[in-house]
Amino acid sequence: MKNKAIWRILGIGIFHTILYLYIVPFIIYPRFGKIGLQFAVFVAITISIAVLGTIFIEKKNKRR
Repeated sequence: MKNKAIWRILGIGIFHTILYLYIVPFIIYPRFGKIGLQFAVFVAITISIAVLGTIFIEKKNKRR
C-alpha cells in the first residue's frame, strides 16, 4: 500500500513537472493563450485530485 502511494505521488510530480516546464509554455500558451493556460491548470489539478483520491479509496476498502 505504501509503495503504491509513493509511486502515485511521484507520478503526479513528474506529470506536473513535464506539464508546467514543457507543455504549457511551449505548446499550450503560444497557441491558446491565457484560456489554454487556465484549462491546463484545471485539468492538472483535477487529475491530481483523482489520483490522490484513489489512495484514500484503497485505504477505506482494505479496512473492511
